[in-house]
Amino acid sequence: MLRYAEEFNKRGHDVVCYTPILDEYANNYLNLRHIVNAIIHKKNFVEETKQFPKVKIVRQLKISNKSIRNADITIATAWPTAFQVNELSEDKGKKVYFIQDFEIWDNEKLGKASYKLPLHHIIIAKWIDSILVNELGCKPGDLIHNGMDIERFIPDRSKKNMRHKDGEIQCLMLYHKLSKKGIDDGLAAFRKAKEVIPNLSLVMFGMPDDPNISDVKHYYQSPAKEKLVELYQTSDVFIYPSREEGWGLTPVEAMSCGCAVAGTKTGCMTEIGNNGINALLCEPYDVDNLATNIVSIASNADLRETLEKNGRKTAEGLSWDKSFDKFESVLINLADKDDTTVRKK
Repeated sequence: MLRYAEEFNKRGHDVVCYTPILDEYANNYLNLRHIVNAIIHKKNFVEETKQFPKVKIVRQLKISNKSIRNADITIATAWPTAFQVNELSEDKGKKVYFIQDFEIWDNEKLGKASYKLPLHHIIIAKWIDSILVNELGCKPGDLIHNGMDIERFIPDRSKKNMRHKDGEIQCLMLYHKLSKKGIDDGLAAFRKAKEVIPNLSLVMFGMPDDPNISDVKHYYQSPAKEKLVELYQTSDVFIYPSREEGWGLTPVEAMSCGCAVAGTKTGCMTEIGNNGINALLCEPYDVDNLATNIVSIASNADLRETLEKNGRKTAEGLSWDKSFDKFESVLINLADKDDTTVRKK
C-alpha cells in the first residue's frame, strides 16, 4: 500500500496513510499466537515505512470520523480497519477494501464478515476473488496484480558463472515465522535434495533474527534492496514452499533476477506460474515433489536456463506502472471525478 501511496503522491494526488495504535479487535483474535503475530506485523510495518520517507503516515488511536480528515476515497487494508472504515461518514469518501489475502486465520467469523461489508473490493489475485464471490456471495472485485521493479531486479548471469567454477549450486529461500509460509517444508525438501546433490548450498534471508539453522550457509537479516537483488542473481534455485499465500512477492523477484523457481501452487504461482515453462511447481505440503523439482533444476543446466529466461519474461509483464495505472483508474472512477484530483487515505 505504501508503494501505491508514494506513486500517487508523485502523480499529484494528496495521500495520507493512517495507522491505528489501538487494536480494538485484539480480544477477538483466536489465541496468543495471533496477537503476537499482529504485534510483529505492526513492528514490520514501522520498519517498512522507513523505505517510503515521502509518504505521510499519521498514527491515531483508532480510525474514526474524528481522527481522519475528509477525502474522496478511504481504503481499508485489513479486516479490523474494514469495520472501522465501514462506520465512517460520507465525508470520508467512497469506501474501498484493498484485499491482499483471504485473512481468516486469526478470526474466521469476523474475517469473513468483513468481506461482506458494503466496501468496493480491489483484490490482488483471482483465487481470492473466486472465494469471495463463490463462497461468500460478494460482488466481483477489481483485479490488480502487485507490481514488480523490473528495472531494479535484473539478471546477471556472470555472478552465477563465477560461483559455478567451484561446482556449487546455490539455493535461496525466505525465512519467516508464520507456519503458512511452509519453511519447514522447504528445509525438509532441501535436505532431501542435498542427499542427491551433495554440492547444494542454502542461503536464507528474512526480517527475524538469525534462526541458526544448521543447513543454512549464510543468513541475511533484512538485507538492503541491492543485497537482495545480488542474492537472487547469484542463486540457481529459489525455493518457494508456501502452504498458503495471498500473492507472494519473492518468487516473482527471483524470476525477475533470472533465478529459477521450485515452488508450490499457491499465491502468484496459481496465476503466473506455468509448470515446466517458467517454474517447477507442486502442491503445497508436498515435500517429496518439491525436493524432486529442486534436484531437477540443480542438475539440469539447460532446464535451469529455460526457466530463468521464461521467468524473466513473466516478471516483465508485471510492471508497477501497469498496476499504478489500473489502481488510479479504479479510484478515479469510484470518486466520480472528471479530473484526476483524488485524495486518498
